[in-house]
Amino acid sequence: MSEQKNHKEKEAQSAKERWQKQVSRMMALCSRGEKCRQDIRRKLIKSDLLEEEIEELLTLLEKEGFIDEQRYAIAYVRDKTRLLGWGPVKVMAGLRNKAIPEKCIQEAMKEADDQHYIEVLQAALQKKTAQLKEPHPIKRREKLVRFGLGRGYTYEQIYKVLKQDHYN
Repeated sequence: MSEQKNHKEKEAQSAKERWQKQVSRMMALCSRGEKCRQDIRRKLIKSDLLEEEIEELLTLLEKEGFIDEQRYAIAYVRDKTRLLGWGPVKVMAGLRNKAIPEKCIQEAMKEADDQHYIEVLQAALQKKTAQLKEPHPIKRREKLVRFGLGRGYTYEQIYKVLKQDHYN
C-alpha cells in the first residue's frame, strides 16, 4: 500500500513539474514577441498537458498579461502591412485564421491608414511592372490586378493605383 502511495505522489509531483515547466516556457515565449491564444495552444498541444491544463495555462497567461488578443491583432496588422506589404483583405484573413475575435480585428484595422495601403501597393506594382515582360498592355494590366489581389488588396485599391498613366 505504501508503494502505491509513493507512486501516486511521484506522479503528482511529476505532473506539477511538467505544468511549471510549460508555464515558464510559455511565459518566456510570450515575452519574446506577441502571441495569440491559438499560437500558444498549438505549441501546448504538442506537449503532454491535458486539454483542461492547456485551458488553465492559457487563462493564466491572459490574466498575467502575456497574451492579449487586441495587442496581438494591432501588432499583426502593423507588421504584415509595413514589413510584408500585405493588403487589408489578406491581413484580415490572417487574423481570422488565427481565431482572433472580430471586434479585435476591426479595432486593429482602424490602426492601418488607407493612404499607407495605397502607397505600399503603388510601390509593389511599380516593382512588378518592371519585372513583367508582357508586351500586351491589357494582359500586363490583368497580371498586375492578379498580383495586387494576391497581396490582399481590394479591386478598388488596385484600380485606383492602376489609373495612373505609368502602368499602361
